[in-house]
Amino acid sequence: MQPLTRPHIVAAGLRLLEREGAAGLSMRKLAGELGKAPAAVYKHVSDKRELMSLLFDEVSRRIELPDSGDDPRTAVVEAAQSAHRVLEQHGWIATEMLDGRLLGATSLRLSEFILDALVRNGMSDVQAARLHVAIWEYLVGHLVTARAGAPGLTPCPAAGEDYPTVRRVAPLVAGMSDQERFAAGLRALLDGACAEWRVPGESPGRPEPQDPA
Repeated sequence: MQPLTRPHIVAAGLRLLEREGAAGLSMRKLAGELGKAPAAVYKHVSDKRELMSLLFDEVSRRIELPDSGDDPRTAVVEAAQSAHRVLEQHGWIATEMLDGRLLGATSLRLSEFILDALVRNGMSDVQAARLHVAIWEYLVGHLVTARAGAPGLTPCPAAGEDYPTVRRVAPLVAGMSDQERFAAGLRALLDGACAEWRVPGESPGRPEPQDPA
């Protein structure tokens, strides 16, 4: 009989997760999926929290990171779009990210790429950190709203003629795919950040000076 390994556990966990969702995933069900006793699984994975981190890491490996090159804006856009495409395929991820339960070494690849691209091209650590947080919050928020099927601009019949601009623009939003909406918002976010990219007197890669107490 083939010995049980972490890769076997991760593969079975992903199958179970995609079939039954996060609520249907348990260490006992995972053991059943593997045809093993629960004790055998616990030798490799301590609990469900660690298991979820391993599963998120496995999905994160599928995110493609481009060459950062000399154009950090384009590189960050491409990396974030790749992350969005990959994570959108796994509906359980957005909810788990909201709960702050997905932590793992591989999942930090995207963060490292974004922060490094920004700092190497002129942002201070603080500027890069702020933009990184904004990108992640936008990514997670978009995954959640897309999962709920809410494009964010849907006038109700009771609105009457009170909101003519909303009524005119709403069909344009409705006609965009999830990827198109994500890309448009991401570019707008980065354009705003790039407009304030370089602050006189700052050195790339160094923290901003703190105000005296």
